[in-house]
Amino acid sequence: MIRQVSVFIQNRQGKLESVLKALRDADVNIRSLHIAETADYGIVRLILQDTEKGLAALKEAGVMANINHVLAAEVPDKPGGLCHIVEALGKADINILYAYSFNPQNTSNAIIILKVIDDDSEKAIDILEAENAINLLDRQELLKK
Repeated sequence: MIRQVSVFIQNRQGKLESVLKALRDADVNIRSLHIAETADYGIVRLILQDTEKGLAALKEAGVMANINHVLAAEVPDKPGGLCHIVEALGKADINILYAYSFNPQNTSNAIIILKVIDDDSEKAIDILEAENAINLLDRQELLKK
């Protein structure tokens, strides 16, 4: 499991900038960023080079943030890579709450970040790794990509 920082911000001009400045000023690199929004607020999901330092910087800046555990799956960057994961979890009746991806520079594969219900996390790990030979990355592996 990978630790992801989730930031809750109002959907107003300047709010995202304050989050990014807090991380910049603390010298924390963002490895992946995803923004989900509604009319009034947004959730910024971040994979950070230094999770603890980033979380501390955000809290010091008055930003509401917390840690979530997500899966980081490495798949071939070609048509069907994500479909294989979704099919495997679907057959096991595991629902994906949200997902996003990024393409790191040091590999030809894509990294898919997945959030499943916490109670299903261990089952999802077993299904993906053991039964479907999908490489799940730990923190150190992910940050090398």
